[in-house]
Amino acid sequence: MQAVGTLSSRKTRPVYHRTDRTRRSARSEQKKTDYGAQRCRNSFLKTVFTPIAPKVVIRNWGGIDYNYMTGENYEYLVKSAKRYASLLGVELIHNPGHSTGEGISNIYDELDNIIGEINLNIEPSEEKLQFVLWKYHQWSDYTFFWLPVKFVETLNPKLKKITISFVHQFMHSNGMITTDEAFDVEWILEWAMDGLEECDPEDKEKNFKIIDSYKSGKVHRLMERIDTKCYHKNLAITLNNYIPNNEFEKELIELFKEGLQFIGKDKPSIMSYGYDPLYDEERDYHPVDMERMIRVVYDLDDFVTEWMMDWANNELREAYDISPATWMILSPDTTELFSMDMYPDKFFKWFDKICTLIG
Repeated sequence: MQAVGTLSSRKTRPVYHRTDRTRRSARSEQKKTDYGAQRCRNSFLKTVFTPIAPKVVIRNWGGIDYNYMTGENYEYLVKSAKRYASLLGVELIHNPGHSTGEGISNIYDELDNIIGEINLNIEPSEEKLQFVLWKYHQWSDYTFFWLPVKFVETLNPKLKKITISFVHQFMHSNGMITTDEAFDVEWILEWAMDGLEECDPEDKEKNFKIIDSYKSGKVHRLMERIDTKCYHKNLAITLNNYIPNNEFEKELIELFKEGLQFIGKDKPSIMSYGYDPLYDEERDYHPVDMERMIRVVYDLDDFVTEWMMDWANNELREAYDISPATWMILSPDTTELFSMDMYPDKFFKWFDKICTLIG
């Protein structure tokens, strides 16, 4: 992966941006031995259970109070753990302890000890608790994968329609958004407009044109066109039939052909890998989610994109990014072992190549 410096030190157009910070996220600082209690979703699971089962009540998003420390939840976790152990061909020896809380703590540790390098959470799902297995895919910390589409404006009409069709299908297949839909861009444009009076006359005129372009001008129209238009439904045939005019077009078409593996209803969306193992309903700072880490942008060099990066980087100082992970919920009826496909890994390798070409 190509490393990119901070905004102030960047002299060449980046494929993507990596923050220049030494402090790593909470997920990166912890080692495997910390994946248990410290990484669970609820504070009551981060404490040592007392000999007498405590009454633990968690308020869910619907405003309903649930007591998760119940015999039913304990039995469900035990059955789920033993079921998964049987699939591993391992006999899980369980110590029920002296209380429901101690039993839940024990069954967590016992399952965690036999699953190897996979991470384990206990998480609430309405009124019950469930085990979740999860593991991160390879992806550089704090790296933005932003696809700049300004280059589309330089293409010949035929290739322009092919490119718009490809980006349209790629974007929607993977749950990505454009800057037209991004809440941070909306706020940035408002702040920029309010600050125009403080700019030098030359910068004021330049920034006003950029703001207007994002709000209703050519940037907005290009994003809207990419979001709504698909001129070629069968991209495979269209790409095979196109005769490149130069080396750049040849490389672009070949990368589009390679990128077809990430398009289609039978393919997973990259956003479906956006699992948050550190989720906390009462946290002070929200993480930067994958919708902000992976999106379609117009240009990597205008002030709107720079402010988007700065905003996200500032949030990452207090929180963390949501990184692609494969996750699996266990139940007493689980029929298969945890396994990771390579979709995110292939996705980011291809994304890096396409951005390198068009950047």
